[in-house]
Amino acid sequence: MKCTICLISLWGFLYLCFVSPVSAQNSRQQEKDSLRLVISKADAAERLEANKKLVRLYQMEVNKDQVLDTILTIYDAIDADARKLENLEEQGSACYNRLAAISSKRLYDEVIRQSPAILDFLAKNNLWKNYYQSCSMFIEAYRRKGDYEEALDKADSIYNYAKEQNDRGGMGLIQYAIAKIYTSQRRFSEAEKCLRESIDMLQPQTPYLNMLATVSNNLVQNLIAQKRYDDAMQAAHETEEVNRRYEKASKSVQLSAWCNLWFSYIDLYRQTNKFDEAQLYINKVDSVTKGSIKMYKERGHILYGKKRYKEALEMFDKDIEVSPHLLESKGLKLMTLIQMGEREKAVELFYKVIEELEADYNTNFNAKLDEIRTQYEVDKYVAEKEHNRIYFLFTLGICLFLVLLLAGVVYYNRIIAAKNRNLYKQIKEQDRMADELSLLTHVSPPVEVVDSADDMLPGSSQQRELVAQLRDYLFSGNNLSDTNIARDEIASVLGTNKNVLTEAVKVVTGKTPMEYIRVLQLDEARRRLDKHPELTVEAVALECGFNAVNTFYRLFRKHYGISPTEYRKIAKSQQG
Repeated sequence: MKCTICLISLWGFLYLCFVSPVSAQNSRQQEKDSLRLVISKADAAERLEANKKLVRLYQMEVNKDQVLDTILTIYDAIDADARKLENLEEQGSACYNRLAAISSKRLYDEVIRQSPAILDFLAKNNLWKNYYQSCSMFIEAYRRKGDYEEALDKADSIYNYAKEQNDRGGMGLIQYAIAKIYTSQRRFSEAEKCLRESIDMLQPQTPYLNMLATVSNNLVQNLIAQKRYDDAMQAAHETEEVNRRYEKASKSVQLSAWCNLWFSYIDLYRQTNKFDEAQLYINKVDSVTKGSIKMYKERGHILYGKKRYKEALEMFDKDIEVSPHLLESKGLKLMTLIQMGEREKAVELFYKVIEELEADYNTNFNAKLDEIRTQYEVDKYVAEKEHNRIYFLFTLGICLFLVLLLAGVVYYNRIIAAKNRNLYKQIKEQDRMADELSLLTHVSPPVEVVDSADDMLPGSSQQRELVAQLRDYLFSGNNLSDTNIARDEIASVLGTNKNVLTEAVKVVTGKTPMEYIRVLQLDEARRRLDKHPELTVEAVALECGFNAVNTFYRLFRKHYGISPTEYRKIAKSQQG
């Protein structure tokens, strides 16, 4: 498809230029009916061309309700016929045009959702112009949503990809997209740099002359925003040359490109107080649009600059009547009333403007709610087409998810329960072995066996005896539950000093005295959890020297691999 819809609203603009509203509506409907008749009888090639003409007619009405549905349906038909004809170029154009149509309705989340699949298709088939145009639409959706950081990240990534391919046309389009992001952030100098780089890259690319005209005019607007009027004038003259080159290559008059430039001239001359020159360009726009674009605001600007306040006021009133929700003309009217000495009217208008500014602020403040509302509209659009099927699939999906979730929870709980039972068995087996070892120590073996066993145990007999005394001391009275117990105090009771005690415990057990005490406290706590079901876990922790229950839970799990609560639960089930 040769014609793309970079700015769909331009179709409406060109339509207004030449046809009156009532007669155009009747004529357009007749043309639609005629095309639909052709489509119903034609083969794939003729159908494709007829659908291309039909979609252009609907593009003029894109802001009407339900028209977007019709446009998307036509693009589906174009894509289907293009596939039959194996016409990749038409398929690529249909993909891009779908995104443009959705974007024109400000459905930016939907643009973001559909873009990845479209970009994959275009790249796979080497449709690079459509690819980078679609990339620009993708980035623009993030910018329109105000997500500038994400927009810049996507743009940088795509620009680097185009650079790897040495696709200067693609690089130029992405630089223009980046410039628009910077402009939205009022980073005009950075935007200017991107615009100039974009122009350099697009300049030799004949297929991109339409975009070159747009970028060149944007540079004019950027320089006006920076109040660099001489530079803006030079850029405007250069844009004229681009427009002429564009017309020569396309062999057609490009009114939209010229009107965009003339509006820039109007703004430029107005801001430099050259009101007569600005009026000339207003007249030019009038001549090609047949007066369908009234430009009340622009005329009022010029009259205000000439201090013809009464006439300027009339223009601003007319513009407010046409666009009551726009605040710019109301601000200009306020300034005009002040200049005319109409103070009471100015004050009254001032408060009205303040109210609207507050409403506008609230709108921006609730931008996220607007996104949710937009998403709701998208969901509603999908639901109207396949409500029953989607509802069934959604319900089935939820049921399957819940079943899988329940199965996962049951399976996980069984694994944990089995692990905990194994841990409990291992702990009990260690208890049994410890009890058997304790019994053996009460039987007096031959002296030579004792000497041989002593040689195999860690530490000297004195050190082992000292550790045994430490254990006996801790289990006597309430010493094990004493949270303030200190090594110096223990060493004094055992008739030794801190260093000797520390060394003995370290050699025999491999732990520091405090670590060894903690092990004994945990072991005692575990035994009490077994033998005293009437005690709570918190009570057991306190009786065994743990002031903080959280600390007890953490150390118990770390040492045994199971929590105190889980241990007691298994112990009760084993005893039952």
